[in-house]
Amino acid sequence: MSDTKHTRERPPLMGLLDAATEAYLGEFRRQLEETGYADLRPTHGCVFRFVRDDGMRLTELATHADMTKQSVGEIVDDLVELGYVERIPDPEDRRAKLIRLTKKGVDAQRVGFGLIDDIEARWAERFGPDRVDGMREVLEEIVAEVAPHTAPELKSREPAAVS
Repeated sequence: MSDTKHTRERPPLMGLLDAATEAYLGEFRRQLEETGYADLRPTHGCVFRFVRDDGMRLTELATHADMTKQSVGEIVDDLVELGYVERIPDPEDRRAKLIRLTKKGVDAQRVGFGLIDDIEARWAERFGPDRVDGMREVLEEIVAEVAPHTAPELKSREPAAVS
């Protein structure tokens, strides 16, 4: 443990990330309610973020979401009941099931991704596009190095050279 004073002049980075995430999610939830998808909750995002086209096995979804299979299974159950996803046989292994978005789920995902794009554009306008791009670059680098399974969209990155 470091010799850091117990009183801090600046909030810890984790506190700032948490507060920024809550502000982002609050804005997202308010807008989502206005679109007619008020029955969706923030926890449903782990499904909408990762499931595409032909679907995904629960184990893969849990790995990407960095959650237990049981937790993701409960979220999927909820979304099945709400009509956003369905479980279908995996054509590669009929014993396994794929989680796939229904038409309602595809529409909700499209709307959600659009809202995310809108929020990011507003933040870039408010805080400066270069600063938001810089923040994204640092966060992508951190995630690519320490938790790449949570962001399959990122290409693997070479570690930065140490001088």
